[in-house]
Amino acid sequence: MTISEAFERLSFTHGFSDKDKAEAIRHSRVKVLEAGEWIFHEGDTCSFSAFVLSGTIRVYKQSETGREITLYYVEKGESCILTSSCILSSRTYPAEAVVESASTSLLVPSMVFRYWMKTYDEVRTYIFDLLTSRFAEMTTLIEEVAFGRMDQRIARLLLEKSRDPSPAIHVTHEGLAADLGTAREVVSRILKDFEHTGILRLSRGTITIIDRTMLNKRAKPAIEHSW
Repeated sequence: MTISEAFERLSFTHGFSDKDKAEAIRHSRVKVLEAGEWIFHEGDTCSFSAFVLSGTIRVYKQSETGREITLYYVEKGESCILTSSCILSSRTYPAEAVVESASTSLLVPSMVFRYWMKTYDEVRTYIFDLLTSRFAEMTTLIEEVAFGRMDQRIARLLLEKSRDPSPAIHVTHEGLAADLGTAREVVSRILKDFEHTGILRLSRGTITIIDRTMLNKRAKPAIEHSW
């Protein structure tokens, strides 16, 4: 994919002047990133903003003991709002960002991004819409961590990861634990309970949903289950 083609996929650039578009194309680059490649580590300077054209980037926090919690995923057509915040405030990156699934991204230098934000309403609207969406996600995450029960959170996460028609979810217990910010043992114990009650079937690297109706029930608040 050429840089010009990448820009055409970002609708907010369609109103750019020819001069600004040419300048942005000259300084930006398209990069193919493999799963596991790092975008930013905590404390890094944000020298560019990555606009995802395909694939997924995971943004998460890691404790001193190594426990992780996923903050959000950056998917096709999106950019990392923490990166935008760091560029605009001249602060370092406060989390970890790693490629979850092979990604093609447009990397725009921070100086170009700042100019866009100052010059174009379309870019500001795009960023503010992303900010609103991420703020809602983070509020939900805080509520779940502070007040939610782990069985409900696991059920909800499994439902989110199984949006396609296939009942099979290719994920490890460690991966679910990282998304939820808990220990693998906790996730394994609850998944085994789900399997025992016929909700799902466990195999190496795969969870197969057997009873989606019951999984939906377990995703909702209920007083009859306790851990």
